[in-house]
Amino acid sequence: MDKKQRDLLVFGYGLGLISAFFGIGGWLKHGMNPASLVLLVCCVVFVTVTATNWQALLPGYTGWMKVAHLIGGVVTTVILSAVFFLVFTPVALVLRLFGKDHLERKMDHLAQSYWHKRPAVEFDREKYRQQF
Repeated sequence: MDKKQRDLLVFGYGLGLISAFFGIGGWLKHGMNPASLVLLVCCVVFVTVTATNWQALLPGYTGWMKVAHLIGGVVTTVILSAVFFLVFTPVALVLRLFGKDHLERKMDHLAQSYWHKRPAVEFDREKYRQQF
């Protein structure tokens, strides 16, 4: 089974399962109402089409993937922006308030070099075998 067929089968059976879940849940909670009936009919249609002719799902799957990528791009942008402004910005403001500069970006015109001397460590073969 190739990837395209597998993706379409997952799409068709997945939509059938999701619509069955919500249709049965609505039926058990509120009785048989039009929304539950529509969801159960959609379940039967998706499962039947997927079982008999899965290639027919390709246009719907293609459209859904375009919408899903658009939604994913928006959600990712919102989440990353929120993390930046709610986590990194307050930390940076607190560090700046206390005068901390962990990257040592300030220029020291009297310094001969910006290199930091590291202490000499004796060679140990075991440290190279198990680095972590």
